[in-house]
Amino acid sequence: MSFFAASRLAAKSQIGIDEPASFRLLQPKNLEEAARMLEEHGAAAVALAGGCDILEKIKTQWIAPSFVVNLKPVLSREVMPEKIGAGATVAQVAKNAALPTALRQAAIRVATPQIRNVGTLGGNILQDSRCPYYRGPWHCYRAGGLTCDAVRGYTHEHALFGGERCFTVTPSDTAVALVALDAEAEIYSLEKNGARRSALSDIFALPTYDITRMHKLKHDELLTDVVLPEQKPTARSAFRKASMREAWDFALASVAIHCEMEGDTCREARVVLGAVAPIPWRALEAEDVLRGGKLKDRIEDAVRASVNGAEALPHNHYKIGLIKNLVRECLEEIAQKE
Repeated sequence: MSFFAASRLAAKSQIGIDEPASFRLLQPKNLEEAARMLEEHGAAAVALAGGCDILEKIKTQWIAPSFVVNLKPVLSREVMPEKIGAGATVAQVAKNAALPTALRQAAIRVATPQIRNVGTLGGNILQDSRCPYYRGPWHCYRAGGLTCDAVRGYTHEHALFGGERCFTVTPSDTAVALVALDAEAEIYSLEKNGARRSALSDIFALPTYDITRMHKLKHDELLTDVVLPEQKPTARSAFRKASMREAWDFALASVAIHCEMEGDTCREARVVLGAVAPIPWRALEAEDVLRGGKLKDRIEDAVRASVNGAEALPHNHYKIGLIKNLVRECLEEIAQKE
């Protein structure tokens, strides 16, 4: 059993709660009504899509909202090559052959078939930190405390990049692939009186932005769709994930790479690392290595460059080796498609 799982079990047994406090389920008729419900009730309300993350928090009374806004009736579930509704299930994404390889490979590695059939793409992208100290019976920075318990404790599953006061990592598999694919987020905003669009990579938050949140969306803003750029015939992508078990577990490390090729030459590259930073982490030096050269000749240089700047904590140095292996596997898969 991983440290994540053990900590969560310990927290539940210590709290002694396994049923939700009472709340009122609100059923909006459209996106505007859903956003206004969230705005009106503020911190007393939470949004529900697939429920894989939020319902666990409610069940254990880790949170106790007075209102739950059901987004299922108002979010699109449509899956198209150019746009995916935030209400689409992860299973839909995994099974759609028209989508880029990296995204399908990431989706099929999310949790278990049962969870993929229920969990939504939007929920997977925006899920909260899974740090065992944050989720367990501790009071860390992210939970409103005065210190990062991980730094003084067990850092096996924590960040190599981007940690400051908090060393949690992004738990989403699909977000890593989507950032590599240069996807955009469509967001319903009351302030903007409708939809606005942003690079998906820009919605994620480092601890320096807001230590209590994993993303920058306001309480009354809703992720409605993920927009994919047109896939060129020469585009190739791959995703790899390392975890304790093939199913259920969150990543110890993951990698998504997207390359635009011209013959055997890589003209453009995006290399994104998961589970090693609080956000999907661009390995910019590895991208620079790949651009303009023959892919097969640049693989090992890119592997080394992918971990430049990594700052290991006492127990997570092994992640550096994992990332290097995953980068190599992704690039070898892409190179074989020539």
